Amino acid sequence: MAGGNCTLVDEFILLGFTDHLVIKTTLFVLFLLIYIITIVGNISIILVVKTDSHLQTPMYYFLSNLSFLDVCYSSVVTPKMLVDFFAHKKTISFTGCVLQLYFYAALATTECYLLAVMAYDRYMAICSPLLYTVIMSQRVCIPLVVLSYVAGFLNATIQTGVALRIPCCSSNIINHFFCDGPPLNKLSCSNDILKEILLAILIGFNEITTTSVVIISYCCILFTILRMRSVEGMCKAFSTCTSHLIAVTIFYGTLLFMYLRPSSSYSLDQDKVVSLFYSVVIPVLNPLIYSLRNKEVKDALFTLGRKR
Repeated sequence: MAGGNCTLVDEFILLGFTDHLVIKTTLFVLFLLIYIITIVGNISIILVVKTDSHLQTPMYYFLSNLSFLDVCYSSVVTPKMLVDFFAHKKTISFTGCVLQLYFYAALATTECYLLAVMAYDRYMAICSPLLYTVIMSQRVCIPLVVLSYVAGFLNATIQTGVALRIPCCSSNIINHFFCDGPPLNKLSCSNDILKEILLAILIGFNEITTTSVVIISYCCILFTILRMRSVEGMCKAFSTCTSHLIAVTIFYGTLLFMYLRPSSSYSLDQDKVVSLFYSVVIPVLNPLIYSLRNKEVKDALFTLGRKR
């Protein structure tokens, strides 16, 4: 494969984490438990939002879509990772690798835009409460979610197209637990600066666009809250934003650290931990953050559980 294009490769070998039996057994049990909680937690939120009449609002509509994204993009990575813990040969076909890269990039980018939409929703709810139900109607909410998906899958199409043009070296071994952009780039024989610039511009555009919406929305929210005369009103306004702000900080922080660094600074062993955090841990954190800090969601979950 020396100097050949990666499209000539039949399969890739994923190194994963470790071959030590005790450690990989412990990690398998831990990640399996996290994945089960992720699926159960996020699906519970989707069911609660759909069945509880008190949660038929734009905020919870966006939250249910966020839970759906978490279920999907966690499922793109985690099942294969769990199987590979005890697989004799940790291989993934070329097609499987491309699909994993494509759908993971699409769903992760969609979540970036959806979190920005949720920040705008909180801005409208706090800064323009009298116009909130008029502006954030179903005719507005549905197109915002659809546009988030369009942006995500368009971004993934470009990223995957660039990745397929990588000229491979003499190895098809990926020092990672799934097919992600940075570890795939490490297989490249050439230092393609134009490719790196294109990817940096693409990822930078997505990050800057979405983070700008989040920052501007929360600056306006902060100014509005500081002008409130009622301490109770200020606390209530803060409480409606805290969960989303925590989720945004965790998600954007890890993505910025992972993708907006010079390629020379990548350490794949270190990045495995970062990738593990945003691909496995964050999807389980979102339902916990939104349910534990939200009385309406907790009450609805309790009611749903009692009915079941």
